[in-house]
Amino acid sequence: MGKKSSRPVLVAHHGDTHVGSTASVMPPKVGLDSGGTYEASKSQLWYWKCWLRFWRDVAKLKKEYGAKVLAVSGGDQREGDHHETTQIWFESEADQDRAVEEVYQVANEVADEWVFVRGTEAHDGPLAAGTEGYARTFAEAGWNVRQDGERYSWYIWTGVVAGVKFQDKHSPQTKSRVPHLQDVAASRQAQYTWEEYAHDWIEPPDVAVWHHVHYRARGWYQGTFCYVCPAWQARTAWAVGNASSPRVERPGGVCFLCEGGRWRPFELSYKPESAVAWAK
Repeated sequence: MGKKSSRPVLVAHHGDTHVGSTASVMPPKVGLDSGGTYEASKSQLWYWKCWLRFWRDVAKLKKEYGAKVLAVSGGDQREGDHHETTQIWFESEADQDRAVEEVYQVANEVADEWVFVRGTEAHDGPLAAGTEGYARTFAEAGWNVRQDGERYSWYIWTGVVAGVKFQDKHSPQTKSRVPHLQDVAASRQAQYTWEEYAHDWIEPPDVAVWHHVHYRARGWYQGTFCYVCPAWQARTAWAVGNASSPRVERPGGVCFLCEGGRWRPFELSYKPESAVAWAK
């Protein structure tokens, strides 16, 4: 159970930053352990600009509503070295980890408290322990990180914030790659989540947030709202090969302003700099 607060709380969900990929957000320049530097591409710099803007927008909401900010990072913070990919700017996890820390330092200038959710083992390593490592490092540096017992990160985070019950998990149980069915899949996930709780006579969450599938979707079932967060990574070569259109998913996240058991969503997303008509 979360602590009661007289101030509203802005819960800022984001995920899938995939730092280390040549197609994702990263700082403009990163020093490499073997010497030299890697400089971000034009598209990576655009993601970096959007990342800075996202946290400026969160800061504006924080100031406007006099709220505290609970930042929830939904997993796959780094890209790692997986599936024989060639789309990473360096294989060294140490280099990727330093870049992750620089990316998240931007967010900590706004956040008052943190929740770190573990992602997939392909990206975050066995047991998704990369996320645990980041959370522990940040906590030891003085960040206010919510722990799951002795762990500094969560496989599934559940908590009550200003009277609003949340669940955040990386991978949803259902999805759709058919554009007009993505919100339908989110509603289906909301039903799965609601029924799992209700089956054991446990109050279902008001809000359930998911990541992993790299698109934005929303759905409802009974009193549970489901939101699927977009990623901070463009389509990789594998994704492009399996895509049916050149559509670029907008990076961003969602904030929930919580007070007295009520919540209000604020979607933050950023239009790609693209010639594709529906991206404008």
